[in-house]
Amino acid sequence: MKKLVIICALVGATFAQAQAQRQGNRERDPEKMAERMSQRMGEKLDLTSEQESQLKNLFIEDANKRKEIEEARKAEMKAAKENHREQLEAILSPEQLEKWEAERKEMGDKMRERRKRRRGPNE
Repeated sequence: MKKLVIICALVGATFAQAQAQRQGNRERDPEKMAERMSQRMGEKLDLTSEQESQLKNLFIEDANKRKEIEEARKAEMKAAKENHREQLEAILSPEQLEKWEAERKEMGDKMRERRKRRRGPNE
């Protein structure tokens, strides 16, 4: 029984390590990703070099547009949070606001602790 538990633990650790390495190796550079994707499509679809070049440009343009949209969303969310904060300050007294912030911090700490326990000690 002990051997079975040890073997299961080793197999599980091996899979966890492999998954972590795969996630760490993902390319984040849009140019490299576009190059790789256009080459892969070129091989699979028998594309001309002109088509590959056009696809690469399309993928780069698309990645840049998505990045702009993401940045705009972040700015919009930041503005919404600031607006919410201003409204809270208008409604609550300074003491109530301080108490509310302490409560939120405590809830956030508990949530982080639960996530940490769920993920395990190595993450």
